[in-house]
Amino acid sequence: MDTIIIISVLLFMFFPPFFVGMFLIYLLKKFSEKTNFLVDIPGGDILKIHTKNIPLLGGLAMVVSLIIGLSFFLEQDIYLKVIGFTLGLFIIFLLGFWDDLKWKHISTIKPFLKFVLLILCTFIPSIILSAIGISFNFFPYYIISIILGFAYIFVVINAINYQDGIDGLAGGLVCISLVGFAVISWFSYDSFTLMISMVALGSVIAFLMFNLPPAKMFMGDSGAYSLGFILAVLAMLFSKSYNMYSVLGPVFIIGLPIFDGIYANIRRIVAGKSIFLGDRSHFYDKLMQKGLSVKRTLLVCYSLQIALVLMGVLMYA
Repeated sequence: MDTIIIISVLLFMFFPPFFVGMFLIYLLKKFSEKTNFLVDIPGGDILKIHTKNIPLLGGLAMVVSLIIGLSFFLEQDIYLKVIGFTLGLFIIFLLGFWDDLKWKHISTIKPFLKFVLLILCTFIPSIILSAIGISFNFFPYYIISIILGFAYIFVVINAINYQDGIDGLAGGLVCISLVGFAVISWFSYDSFTLMISMVALGSVIAFLMFNLPPAKMFMGDSGAYSLGFILAVLAMLFSKSYNMYSVLGPVFIIGLPIFDGIYANIRRIVAGKSIFLGDRSHFYDKLMQKGLSVKRTLLVCYSLQIALVLMGVLMYA
């Protein structure tokens, strides 16, 4: 009986955001195709390898379905945490949505302005999260934890955004990470992180139904930043004072985006380029340049991500 109850609770966390997400993405896709609102136009940009207009509203669908999913669990003991998490998520989403509206083409990006907005819009959520008890606790000092939380959010949202270069990659990698966080949530008896992991998983898998190759919907920067924020918050929630494994475990669970993102930033800085101007030199780009198809590239990246997540789970345990 206990097993049936547990499975029922997990399904209740997963399916509402999944079905809401599927419905929203279908509606937003039809709306975008009819009005030509917020579509990613191919051509004239090395980052754009698609051949037709694709709606950029997947991030909106994921965030709305996630918030609706979380609304089922507004119990008194976690009410403030859910509200604070949602507020921080909304700020990050708005930053990405502005990016999608104004900087859809690499030639229109203003690196300095983008850097300032990224700093501001990641620092404010870190303060909000710290005020409700969510912080990076490796060094358990208030100011230091806020700064580390800001740095974690900043790094991870950009890391996920870097992976949004081929159909199905960023969303698929995040799904694998969320499963990893759900596993350590389960064994840690942490209902709050389990709820976030499962609700987010439902939202992201709904999006993937429209994003696997050939993609019919893109997540945009709004989606990539939002997913990065979710993973960063989960990682922060599992951090423990002066416990290196509690830091390294979640880093490996976030996995490939972190390692590829750090390498990409070092590579761009050494070359004297802005870290905010994308290129085609990521790990997945190298695989495709060697002749792998998009689907084979996804298989390699997913397999590597599963291995990293397993390492992270074992490391944390």
